[in-house]
Amino acid sequence: MRDGIIEQRDGRVTCRYERLLHHSIEVVWKAITDPEEIERWMGSRPEIDLRAGGHYISYHQARDRVVDRIERVEVPRLFAHTFWVHVNPTALVTWELVPTEPGCRLALTHSLGTDDVRTAAATVALGDDPSVIMSRNAAGWHRLLDKLEAVLDGQTTDWSEQDGQALRVRYAAMLAQNDSQQLP
Repeated sequence: MRDGIIEQRDGRVTCRYERLLHHSIEVVWKAITDPEEIERWMGSRPEIDLRAGGHYISYHQARDRVVDRIERVEVPRLFAHTFWVHVNPTALVTWELVPTEPGCRLALTHSLGTDDVRTAAATVALGDDPSVIMSRNAAGWHRLLDKLEAVLDGQTTDWSEQDGQALRVRYAAMLAQNDSQQLP
């Protein structure tokens, strides 16, 4: 498994991942912006109005309907949208694609303010500790990127609860590396 990084700085928590994919930038762009393609690796089909100011509507495990906003679109290199904006108004997910040989590099960044993490802890996360929330989110993005890559490669991924727990532990350890990275 290829871990991302998770860190806290200047009142923000950021998860960042990079994947070298053996697919053209156009193929990967379609996989991250076309609702039918997204459903193949995410498991649910979003509604996307692919323009700055457009809506990104996603459906989550409890069938929560989440309406987010697309902040930037630079076809086929950059796609940025809010993430659960009603709970996390400062959260931003950015997908960046750079051509490489033989395919492209995908960088995914999910950044949000520590106040948003505390709000999530008090609401949708039902009292979970902020570090638990962020390590769970980091592991979730990691897993989704593994699924995206597998779908692009024509494969499947099998995940057990133990795999998910191991990822959450690794990301929690990254957050706890030093006192300056402790969530309040």
